[in-house]
Amino acid sequence: MAKSDLLLGNNIPFVEAAHVDGKQRPTAILLRTSFTTGDKGAALGIAYAWHNPNNKIDSCHYVVDEGTIIRCVPDKVIAKPMGHIIYKSSISVNICYDPIEGPVFDVVDRTAGLVARLCLLYKINFKVLTISEENRWVKHRWRSRGGIILKTVGEFPTDDFFASIKHSIEAFDRR
Repeated sequence: MAKSDLLLGNNIPFVEAAHVDGKQRPTAILLRTSFTTGDKGAALGIAYAWHNPNNKIDSCHYVVDEGTIIRCVPDKVIAKPMGHIIYKSSISVNICYDPIEGPVFDVVDRTAGLVARLCLLYKINFKVLTISEENRWVKHRWRSRGGIILKTVGEFPTDDFFASIKHSIEAFDRR
């Protein structure tokens, strides 16, 4: 069994996005808000919107709602997030929630488990990059010292999220 299958599992559904770019070596994780609800089915709706051949402007590696994680772009291919700088060498994760209400626990926990596995798989630093660290990373001066880039909006429970990531990493280490 491949290391990626062990860490991510081979049960993540894949709905290929229509808009992607060249190859990359992941050194960071970009978390962004979907501006939808976190309800079951939101992730699938977004994935199918990105899959539409008429979509030429947006894609993301993963989309997460309270019921599922869907992969839309392979980790080692550049995604094209609309409205964001193209973060080459990052794996983007779109988190389904309404920014005013914030994400429900299941969305936070499911996303934290995914991020923990990605950090372990690609040896990505388990830390949030400051603005200056992010700027150096974007300019290719700091690729090997990547981390987690938060572009979440509204009420996002950062402390609970990182506690869940730490718990997921510890649980995986015990296996």
